[in-house]
Amino acid sequence: MWPRTVLMDYIFLLAFIGFCGGAIMGDECDWTGSGLSSSATGRGVTPVYLRCSAGRVIWLYPRGALRVLLRLPGQDREFRACIKVHPDEKKEPAARLFLEGPRSLLPLYADPANKAIRCFISKNGQAAIYVEASDVDAITKRVAEIEYDLQALPKGVKGFDPTEECRPCTNEELAHAFCTSDLVTRGVIHGVENHEDLEISQMSVKVTKLIRHTVDDAFTVDTNSISPEEDTPLEKITLHVAQHCGVSHGLGEFVFMARRKLGDLTLQCAPRLEDWALLVNQLSEEGKAHCVLRS
Repeated sequence: MWPRTVLMDYIFLLAFIGFCGGAIMGDECDWTGSGLSSSATGRGVTPVYLRCSAGRVIWLYPRGALRVLLRLPGQDREFRACIKVHPDEKKEPAARLFLEGPRSLLPLYADPANKAIRCFISKNGQAAIYVEASDVDAITKRVAEIEYDLQALPKGVKGFDPTEECRPCTNEELAHAFCTSDLVTRGVIHGVENHEDLEISQMSVKVTKLIRHTVDDAFTVDTNSISPEEDTPLEKITLHVAQHCGVSHGLGEFVFMARRKLGDLTLQCAPRLEDWALLVNQLSEEGKAHCVLRS
């Protein structure tokens, strides 16, 4: 935890950020900077403005602090933000993170023992994160790397309902997920492993037919494993699911739709193959598909 004098210094500086002409913009999604450009005292706060649904902050030679303001692009809706801090070569975070509250700063990553991923809800369509260098009074060759992911909440909704992550997708959501997911593949569930510390379940899936993907490192393709009769290598992938959903080892073939979130593939929807095939025909006949649907 910060010493009280240091904490008060940062809160006092906050009052001047809105009038500071030296605000630093990222490229809307990402920001990279160096603590070597901080003031001589090392207690300055550098404002960073990002307006994107996902991205990262890379802070070289961390010194002083950053105030990172997160917002969704092109809208002022409330969102659920998830933050992941990567350890550096010292095997621990090079910075501590605090969420800006109405009257105080709330610890997100103030201790290396904290969970790998922390989530929270925005306020008035934005969230401000303070990133404080772990070595406050030293300039060391370290890298603070932070990933963020923002998911818009339904209109008019102020809080996050954990059960939303677990319910089956509607027909409209299935069609949207097929067209927008980073990975769509047919496969069978090979196993499920729960991780209490991360509060996630890792689902191992054996791919039977790769339909589409935009994630370059989703697969390690072994061309020797492809026979002339097959268009997909014998491959397994790992999908992440919230642990409270209680995902189990289901039988049969599914169509898995996943998106990249904080460096991992997170499951969006997983209809059974036979149900998805019927829906593909129905939506195609009705002309309601946003892209070419396949099974």
